[in-house]
Amino acid sequence: MAIKVPKGAGSKLGRTETVSIRLDPRLNYLCELAARSQRRTKSSFIEATLAEHIQRQVINKWRNSDFDEPDTFGERADVLWHVRESQRLVSLGIIAPELLTFEEQHIWALIEENGHFWRGRWRGNNWDFSISLDTIVRERVDEYWEDLVAVALGEKKPDVLPGVGTPSPGRDSDDEIPF
Repeated sequence: MAIKVPKGAGSKLGRTETVSIRLDPRLNYLCELAARSQRRTKSSFIEATLAEHIQRQVINKWRNSDFDEPDTFGERADVLWHVRESQRLVSLGIIAPELLTFEEQHIWALIEENGHFWRGRWRGNNWDFSISLDTIVRERVDEYWEDLVAVALGEKKPDVLPGVGTPSPGRDSDDEIPF
């Protein structure tokens, strides 16, 4: 028995996406000439030009960064791109939170504020963690992704999300908790 998939159903992340753009007549003509000079179609030329520009585009141009991280989308593409939306949001939230949409900011705030998603240490009765690519527990974000989205949209209450727990008795408060 074959399963019929409705037209338009499926992933939004296909191999390519068609985008309509407007070019003024002068730019359109020059684009055609530049494409001819490389023996490309205009769309292939535009795609190659975008890819080249993205390699050089500075990510954090609105903030003064003291991070040792690379500064361009091209240099961080391997971290920013992932097939799962949850992982793309985590990386963007850590690398360039100013680029998050309003909806993404709600989800990111839930992740950022919940110690369950971060490696850290107990300091007395408080879970101490820092926000970085090295301390996020990505598997936990994936596990609770649907709940995170539902809470951010107001469809579920925040108590569906996990808590950090409590420190184990007899454990040194400075011991790192392995996850």
